[in-house]
Amino acid sequence: MDRFSEQAATWDEEPGHAERARTVADAIRGAVPLRADMHVLEIGGGTGLLARALADDVGTVVVTDVAPGMVDVAAARLEDPRYDGWSARQYDIEHDPLPEERFDLVMGLLTLHHMGDVASVVRRCGELLRPGGYAAFVDLDHDREGAFHAHVHDFDGHHGFTRESVTHWMDAAGFTDVALSTAGTVVKGEPGHEQEFPMFLAVGRID
Repeated sequence: MDRFSEQAATWDEEPGHAERARTVADAIRGAVPLRADMHVLEIGGGTGLLARALADDVGTVVVTDVAPGMVDVAAARLEDPRYDGWSARQYDIEHDPLPEERFDLVMGLLTLHHMGDVASVVRRCGELLRPGGYAAFVDLDHDREGAFHAHVHDFDGHHGFTRESVTHWMDAAGFTDVALSTAGTVVKGEPGHEQEFPMFLAVGRID
């Protein structure tokens, strides 16, 4: 995660990052019945761009990431009085013990493809939800050529996912009303050689 810590200071200014967060926030608004009293956990949240894009729709948010540099930047952003009661924590949803705290929404943007055992992460997210709570995962559709991470020489994650696999993991974790939709695209590449990578939004509820 050193790569993400090194990029943290300028992450919010990188082309496309803020716009992507706004697009995904719109998709979540359309798929999850958000409330002003919701307590939210964002996994792999980086600097909290997605959480902050939903600030007018939810109550409090805990932004987590495994990269300490990202957590430091997120904490600085959350010093704004607009985010009263919010926090940023270094936390690994895949390996760290689950906290006793429970949430109304767990969300992640381009996070699952960095995990090892994705089915376990989806299950653990479900365990962190209060009855009636939702999970909203946004990630890459299956990239069979591995083009999205071709520039990352030591990438050891997943090259996106089939929607059938994500549906299966959420069903197995006990989510109901599982629904997948398109959540925009990520554009990467040099000018004139850009490539679009579609993202899905997977939503489910724990009864």
